[in-house]
Amino acid sequence: MTITDTFQHETVKSYKFGYSPVGKPKLYVHVYYVDGLLIDTGQSRASREVLRRIGEWDVRKIFITHHHEDHSGNLNLLQAHFNCPAYASETCCALMKNPPKISLAQHIFWGNRPPNHQLIPPKETIHTDKYNFQIIPIPGHASDMVALYEPHKKWLFSADLYVHHYINYFLKNESVKQQIESIKRILKLDFEVLFCAHNPQFTGGKSLLEKKLIFFENFYAQVSELQEKGYTAKQIFKQLNFSENRFIQFISHGNLSKMNMVKSVIEDVENSH
Repeated sequence: MTITDTFQHETVKSYKFGYSPVGKPKLYVHVYYVDGLLIDTGQSRASREVLRRIGEWDVRKIFITHHHEDHSGNLNLLQAHFNCPAYASETCCALMKNPPKISLAQHIFWGNRPPNHQLIPPKETIHTDKYNFQIIPIPGHASDMVALYEPHKKWLFSADLYVHHYINYFLKNESVKQQIESIKRILKLDFEVLFCAHNPQFTGGKSLLEKKLIFFENFYAQVSELQEKGYTAKQIFKQLNFSENRFIQFISHGNLSKMNMVKSVIEDVENSH
């Protein structure tokens, strides 16, 4: 089942796409459009609906916030359809030439994405006729992830930096420490609207990111304190009374789990010594 929804906030349009092989989707992703610029392309599992819903838009540029398959899944399809250039960070451009393998869970809910050799890395900004978006690195969730910030409109296209003010699952290659640093970098900006790829917030966006920063800082402090006392990852997990979604952990081959959050802090602490 594929479910779509749409909204418009000021001059920014969005479609929300969700796919599930059985029943109603639980995971959704947003693509955004403003003044000829399409930000992200959605998951390939929803490619038919993506093309049907946004195929008539006047897309003149595409920007990919990071290489994850729910953001880049329809890049080749839409770039060919609109016959337009596509942009991403230098790291994303390199990764998309030979995208990393994904887990079974990611295949099921998002779908894979083909390589792309046409992505262009802009310098520090990307322009449209009316707006000038600053490109701000926000690694942690993904090494190549960036946000787009329009200072005059106080818009922040935050990719997956927010999602929610707490997190239950973590990818193996994510970093808690980097996410803390990225959130702190973004909180220095003047913004109100948070165009999150999964959970947009039209008011109070900054305060919600502050809540997520507190969550990560508390989590980091708890885990690092126990790690310094000599506890193993499994012992820390048990000590903090965490629980795991075994189904998600199983079908993702361990690529998505709460244990990955614990291991990330341990690795960050060890690397800081």
